[in-house]
Amino acid sequence: MEKLVETGKTKAIGVSNYSIKNLEKILAIAKIVPAANQVELHPENPQWELLEFCKAKGIHLTAYSPLGSTDSPLIKRDEISKIAAKHNTNNANVLIAWGQQRGTSVIPKSVT
Repeated sequence: MEKLVETGKTKAIGVSNYSIKNLEKILAIAKIVPAANQVELHPENPQWELLEFCKAKGIHLTAYSPLGSTDSPLIKRDEISKIAAKHNTNNANVLIAWGQQRGTSVIPKSVT
């Protein structure tokens, strides 16, 4: 993958579902730091340590399933509904904003 960046065939390399342990392994041998790590992130799975580690290493976090995993009750939680009502919006927007305010990219997921 690094050769693709070096030859200009791609601009960046990203990884998915890498923990701190896996990132440390790849950073020890990589010439090019991954530009992004795509992981599940939402208030029930905030991954604070991973977020701080990635920020320190210059790796951008991208959140998939920001509304919660499939069949998750997260989007229906009373706390989320109260915040949404206070700001005259819906629960999904609250959860997406939560991810964006942390400095992550957010990729809403739907199974339909």
